Amino acid sequence: MALFEVIKALLRPIRALWRGRQLERDINDEVAFHIETIIRQNIESGMSPEESRQAALRRFGSQAHIKEKMRESRGLVFTEALVQDLRFGFRMLRKNPGFSFVALLTIGLGIGINSAIFSVVNAVLINPFPFKDQDRLVVAWKSDPAANNPLLELSYAEFQDWREQNHVFEQVATMPTTTYGYGFTLLGEGEPVQIESTRVSANFFDLLGAKPELGRTFLPEEDNINSERVVVISHTLWEERYGGSRDIIGKTLNLSGRGFRVVGVMPREFDFPHGVDMWTPLASASGNPAVLTNRGAIFLQMIGRLKPGATVEQAQSELDAIAHRISLQQNPKDSPNGAIVTPLVEHILGGTRPALYLLSAAAVLVLLIVCVNMANLLLARATVRHKEIAVRTALGAGRTRLIRQLLTESLLLALAGGTCGIALAFWAIRILRLVGPSDIPRLGDVRVNVSVFVAALVIALITSIIFGLMPALATSKVDLNEALKEGSGKVAGDRKGRALRNLLVIGEIALTLILLVGAGLLIQSFRNLQNVSLGYDPNNLLTMQVNLNSPKYRDIQQNRQFFRELIQRVESIPGATAAAVMTLRPLEGPVGWYFSFQVEGQSAEVAENNPYLNRQAITPDYFRAMGIPLVAGRPFVEQDTTETPRVVIISENMAKQYWPGQDPIGKRIKALGDGNDWLTIVGVAKEARYMELNNVRMDIYFPYTQTTIPRRYLVVRTATEPQAFIGAIRNEVAKMDKDLPVVSVKTMSQIVSESLAKPRFNMLLLGLFAALALILASVGIYGVITYSVSQRTREIGVRMALGAQRSDVVKLIVRHGMIVTLLGVAIGLIGAAGLTRLMSVLLYGVNATDPTIFSGISLLLAIISLIACYVPARRATKVDPTIALRYE
Repeated sequence: MALFEVIKALLRPIRALWRGRQLERDINDEVAFHIETIIRQNIESGMSPEESRQAALRRFGSQAHIKEKMRESRGLVFTEALVQDLRFGFRMLRKNPGFSFVALLTIGLGIGINSAIFSVVNAVLINPFPFKDQDRLVVAWKSDPAANNPLLELSYAEFQDWREQNHVFEQVATMPTTTYGYGFTLLGEGEPVQIESTRVSANFFDLLGAKPELGRTFLPEEDNINSERVVVISHTLWEERYGGSRDIIGKTLNLSGRGFRVVGVMPREFDFPHGVDMWTPLASASGNPAVLTNRGAIFLQMIGRLKPGATVEQAQSELDAIAHRISLQQNPKDSPNGAIVTPLVEHILGGTRPALYLLSAAAVLVLLIVCVNMANLLLARATVRHKEIAVRTALGAGRTRLIRQLLTESLLLALAGGTCGIALAFWAIRILRLVGPSDIPRLGDVRVNVSVFVAALVIALITSIIFGLMPALATSKVDLNEALKEGSGKVAGDRKGRALRNLLVIGEIALTLILLVGAGLLIQSFRNLQNVSLGYDPNNLLTMQVNLNSPKYRDIQQNRQFFRELIQRVESIPGATAAAVMTLRPLEGPVGWYFSFQVEGQSAEVAENNPYLNRQAITPDYFRAMGIPLVAGRPFVEQDTTETPRVVIISENMAKQYWPGQDPIGKRIKALGDGNDWLTIVGVAKEARYMELNNVRMDIYFPYTQTTIPRRYLVVRTATEPQAFIGAIRNEVAKMDKDLPVVSVKTMSQIVSESLAKPRFNMLLLGLFAALALILASVGIYGVITYSVSQRTREIGVRMALGAQRSDVVKLIVRHGMIVTLLGVAIGLIGAAGLTRLMSVLLYGVNATDPTIFSGISLLLAIISLIACYVPARRATKVDPTIALRYE
């Protein structure tokens, strides 16, 4: 019933405001109708029109008086009452600046945090991608359950089979699984520039429903091995490199020594794959017919648009059957492949969604803690205002009127706090864009826009009701006889009010403990990642990309000779202690590392179950440059050539798994599907973290002189600060070939730090939320105990007058606070045990219900609560019993 009264009280003035103008028109019409009726009746009785009008006015008074009477009868008086409530609320806030500041700061933090997180979620998860009917778009790969590998790339021939044999897709296209290795060097326009690009089938843009801003996309005939080379460029490249000139269409670009004609420019919002500035047709850009016919050349993924009504499950089932059938036709003895189909949006977002959901949940918990704190603050403030409420009640104010007044004050607080929160959100979003990991899609597009303003307004309204309703209900119920007594400090229902405050604090502690446990788990996970053994020394190690994708280096001997000379030049730089070249740079994603193998003596069927290895093609001084120790055997030498037996070096964990207790030197393995070309093991190196920090696999190394695997990265070990060598190394590369760009220059320490960016981002934000929650909970406990002490002043005076010791008083007060705290901790532990399981995917090396973290956080919260209880308890012991007995 009380809730109904509150809702009714809130809706009446709002409804009156909304209908005010219509009511005014109705009143005018009704007044005119009444006067006209009276005049007509008087005329019919024989009076003149003028006499009739004067008689009507004398009878009903002036028209303005009638309007006023009718306005009151129609409820317009509530509009004026609302204005009066607002004015009174402003006066109360201005009269209590300390309370107002604390309240605005608390609410502003809660709303600001939620607005900032909502902005990120809105930009990354809610706003649609620039694709037509994105819910019908999926991405698909092969899978090999026997090899325990979730994803296998497709060959172009397999893609064609899938395209021709499926019945669930309206249209399919293909592209490489990564942009890695498909870049071009832009020549002939000043300094050579490395351009990130990808190769796509001709219908790629049509399938996505992406229209160019300028020009056109690819024609079907342009996706042919012998067709003219064409390219579509990004909006960013168009603006930054060509100043947004419309003359770009038809311009021929010199890309790595080959001419490509620009046919289109994509709009700014199209950024798929992320970071790509050029798209080229797959067939014409490859220039190698074998890439399109060799079923062993697996490097593609399929993108498909489902037919209307088709589901992801149907696509999964059909592609499973197709992959199974094709693999049995090609390799009847091998275990059959399957397929993995994922919605395209899920694929793009990757692991971003769970982290953002976690941060959103944490922000909501902080907002709930803010609401609890504000409710307690308003309940404590009600004690000060008990006489004011009693006087207003005695003068005739009803309970509904009082509730409306108090809720109006809460609304003012929430709206003012929301304004502060929006200002905080602007600042917080700028920081999020700066410190956020680069692999969060569309993080750079996060803005405080209209939807964020609306969300902040809604949050402010909801929070004002949440933290204002319970205090309003409790405060408005006044016992006049008790409240109007001189010196009375009680309000009606004080026992219920005390229980309500205790329940609020219990809830606040429980929510705080959940946040603290979540933050503790992420902190421990981050520490575990920081402390993993990399297998190499990242200090004083400089890396950079040197891609030899120019036609002049197509000959493998020229390629090898270039790197041999480059290493010699770099090592001659004073302070450079070692230099080497490698295929892939560590910790830049799980792409390109796969190598399937067979150990000598294994059957082909058993070898199918071998895990994939990390693969590197390296120069002889690689292990010395990287700081990876050789535990057995020898490193590669220049004498390991195509004229000598093929050799490899493996990691120590591989040696232990396949040759336990034996010397692996001299043992042989071979690549699956590589005929009878056996590889002899000549060395064993310490295992290294190549793919990801949380992923340990076995490694295999090939000498660059015995393989055509491309080498792309130069790594240099220095005696001093590595960044001081960048200029000298660039000069040496320019002396050898002025058209070769040196790009992606990073120290290995930077790469390790970047690989920790996402867990660091999650840890810092959740840790910040948890710290804020802990502060609010401490303040809440302190406030409740302080309020309790103020209410029990006379009781404390009586106890001390009867001989109670100060320690007894402290124990009495602290006991009450700690009972509330322990109840909150118990409830929080139950909640945390259930909720933290949902964040297991974000953890490394720590269990979601780790007992050490749960017990440690509980103890920390108990100690802080003890301190928050002890301070007001100690103050209570200083009460003079004589003064305390006169308190009431």
